[in-house]
Amino acid sequence: MKRIGVVDYLNALPLAAGLEGEPGITVVRDQPARIADALDAGELDVGLVPVAALPGHPDWGMVPDLGIASQGKVASVCLFLRRPLAEVRRVALDPASRTSNVLARLWLTHSLGHAPEFVSGPANLDQRVASADAAVGIGDVALAREHGPYDRIDLGQAWTEWTGLPFVFAVWAGPGAADQDLGAVLNARYETNIARLDQLVADAVPEEQRSRVLRYLRENICYRVGEAETRGLLAFFDRARAAGLLSTTSPVLPHARIA
Repeated sequence: MKRIGVVDYLNALPLAAGLEGEPGITVVRDQPARIADALDAGELDVGLVPVAALPGHPDWGMVPDLGIASQGKVASVCLFLRRPLAEVRRVALDPASRTSNVLARLWLTHSLGHAPEFVSGPANLDQRVASADAAVGIGDVALAREHGPYDRIDLGQAWTEWTGLPFVFAVWAGPGAADQDLGAVLNARYETNIARLDQLVADAVPEEQRSRVLRYLRENICYRVGEAETRGLLAFFDRARAAGLLSTTSPVLPHARIA
């Protein structure tokens, strides 16, 4: 029985919907950071993990071709501002995130010319924003605040403007990812789900939200991780390592030969 960790966010629908019905698979749903912790603890074989969890795990494989990425605006990974960017001195990080927190730290240090103070924020987004000058927010909560009360910086768009590259937020990875049969199941599940995306969204969200969610899944999120996405991932690792934010141990990437 393969134990698979899945984030319970809308952007995981095309990758993970229906996995509970696959023979030989047990699905565990949790926050991204906790899925990485469960892989560390040996409680899962494969998980949809934040890519910041990959360095330091040369024993983990990565299922080829699949992930959660963006080329430009991602809409669900944002920096919410309580004051103008130039005045940001204290930033509250999202406790549900690993990758987005590292991305925010890199981009803010680059944009401001210095590193502001980064602190662990509360789970509630409004409380997190209120506790600092700016706060990282991810997932469905961030997506729902697209027209909310705070100014926001889309971190997917910020990364692409900075580097010219896509950004990969999560991939299927773990000690069991080298299993080709499992990889085939996950790829087939994605193809099935993307073909019935309208119905998946209709089942998952209220009618008044469906057009926005469909637009988000089709226009903001890319699920195929190819050479361009891998270049973006390698650039993220390089910059994060140089800043002392990630382990120097390299993960095994299917397209790493392009580096």
